[in-house]
Amino acid sequence: MSADEPQPDRTTIEFPAAGGYRSVGRLVLGGIASRFELPIDRVDDLLLAVDSLLMQEPAAETVRLEAEATPSGLLVRMGPFAPGRLDDPGVLRVLTRLVDEVGERDDGDGVSVELVVSAAYRSVPA
Repeated sequence: MSADEPQPDRTTIEFPAAGGYRSVGRLVLGGIASRFELPIDRVDDLLLAVDSLLMQEPAAETVRLEAEATPSGLLVRMGPFAPGRLDDPGVLRVLTRLVDEVGERDDGDGVSVELVVSAAYRSVPA
């Protein structure tokens, strides 16, 4: 990346995988999404997608959540999970209805699930 290119706005948090800490991830992600100026219905969809993932059993005692705001959209990575998490048609069906893109990335110690919410609404002239 050259010095003239805008740097992505990235936030990373790690929190215990225990159910009582899920609200930490939601709170941070909700703040990032509002700063990114996502419409409220898209924020709700993203938070529901994250909740759906957090209901799956993480592969570690902590969950890492990384949100990266880029000109093309908001990318959220969560993990680690056991490989093949998206092989479950029920999980995949829920996620694909809530966000624009869903994918998996092998991180070595497990798999991160990637969720993308497009920023296409930003290019619409006022």
